[in-house]
Amino acid sequence: MGFSEYYQSGNLVLPGALLFHFKDIFPKADDFLVWQFFYLQNTSKLDDLAPSQIASALGKTVAEINRSISDLTAQELLDMKTIELDGEIEVIFDASPAFAKLDALLQEASMPETNAKPDNALKALVQDFERELGRLLSPFELEDLQKTIEEDRTDPDLVRAALREAVFNGKTNWNYINAILRNWRREGLTTLRQVEEHRRQREESQAADVTVSDDFLQAMDLWGEQ
Repeated sequence: MGFSEYYQSGNLVLPGALLFHFKDIFPKADDFLVWQFFYLQNTSKLDDLAPSQIASALGKTVAEINRSISDLTAQELLDMKTIELDGEIEVIFDASPAFAKLDALLQEASMPETNAKPDNALKALVQDFERELGRLLSPFELEDLQKTIEEDRTDPDLVRAALREAVFNGKTNWNYINAILRNWRREGLTTLRQVEEHRRQREESQAADVTVSDDFLQAMDLWGEQ
């Protein structure tokens, strides 16, 4: 049962949650004080509560109280109704809408974030790092790795490739791995496929640049004549 239902069923206790969510519900502290007068009227035998009475109690002008009432109704925290009794028009204020808003806030806070994606990619990447490095990552490394994946939008497979290259070179530290990633970004390499293609082209270029000495060629000719 929500606070609004408790209120409608006759519960007269002002919930503590209303105080802790005050800034999320009421535009101003003065508006909250004015609202409490109508809450008191709704939950007691107090009748004919005029704005002038509230103004006198709070040391405010009637104009200020009327402005708060207007703000409360505009924010849907106070409901104003007019009824006719014995030929006379009376204005009735209902303080319950504030509880409905409180219930909505609490329900929203308790609901899981449906848009949040499971962090399985990061978790798997951390496991790969700790397995390859043979140790747990430090809090700094974990934070930096998370930033690389989530904020910099770096492909996890690209990070794994940088990790493998660092391990192959015997440089098992995050600074070296991060330097590899920065170098790839400067070269416009943002996917694992691009890195592998770039590496293949580099290896082919290096093979083509290899010069063979005349002595080696002569030796090969002599070997072929035998």
